[in-house]
Amino acid sequence: MTINRKLRWGFYACWIVSLASIAITLRLWGAAAVRAETDEIVFLTLAGVAWLLAASSLFPWFGLSLRDDVVERGNVAALAGLCGALVAIGLIYAGGGLGEGPAYSNNFFSAGLGTVALFVLWFLLEWGAKVSRSIVEDRDLASGIRLAAFLFAVGLVFGRAEAGDWHSAEATFRDFTRDGWPALVLGAVALVIEWLARPSRRRPFPNRVSHGALPACLYLALSGGWVWHLGAWEGMGR
Repeated sequence: MTINRKLRWGFYACWIVSLASIAITLRLWGAAAVRAETDEIVFLTLAGVAWLLAASSLFPWFGLSLRDDVVERGNVAALAGLCGALVAIGLIYAGGGLGEGPAYSNNFFSAGLGTVALFVLWFLLEWGAKVSRSIVEDRDLASGIRLAAFLFAVGLVFGRAEAGDWHSAEATFRDFTRDGWPALVLGAVALVIEWLARPSRRRPFPNRVSHGALPACLYLALSGGWVWHLGAWEGMGR
């Protein structure tokens, strides 16, 4: 097994983290009927596998490919971005299952709302700053770290925005908009940072700490602070 092929196991580890987070959140904070039956948790977790597979099949449309960039070219920056995207989708899917609801379709509607919103923000960031070019062509690890943290932060905000008891599709959309709007601020901040921190002729190899880890910490602090501000969702701890 080549070094490049070994890198993909990092992506598979993110699969384990994502599925574990889904199963644990369902067990702790899912609907009462789900928490009471192991079969329900297993079913929704397996549905999460399908959800993650479907979502990850779209990643190449945003310029990142596990096979082409990680396995064949050994691009660690691309691996970082892909892991951030996968875990973000896992957070959003898990958030859709938090709270009481009469049907599985409620979970899928909420998770679908967050997933679409994540891809829209990712598209806007890609369109405005060409992040995939910095990651794939320049192989800039700092760019990969920033993208991973941005997607994780957005996934955290959207996952929390979906959480709560089900009332109606209209109420879910309204609550999602009310609690998820800071993701737009994150997107604007990320766009400015990408313009300033991406590789250039004067700085072809940006510092991984100042241009990667520090912006990543900013994204995570902003999203974590907002989730802390929102506090418990409706039905939490019932």
